[in-house]
Amino acid sequence: MGGSSALQFAVTVLTAGVVGVPLAVLLTPPDPYTQLFALGILLAMTLPAAYYLSYGGGYESLRVRVQQ
Repeated sequence: MGGSSALQFAVTVLTAGVVGVPLAVLLTPPDPYTQLFALGILLAMTLPAAYYLSYGGGYESLRVRVQQ
């Protein structure tokens, strides 16, 4: 991702949502409260991870390790 940090952050959060929400629906019981709880946990884990990857140098670190 060669864009700005804000764009990297947004793409990371959107990608995690697109992948995580269907997984939460498949892996949790068909109870709306449980699925909302799973979505809250997903957001609580995704936002700090996306921040680290975008603003903390995580993507650059991964890029260096992959190119070796």
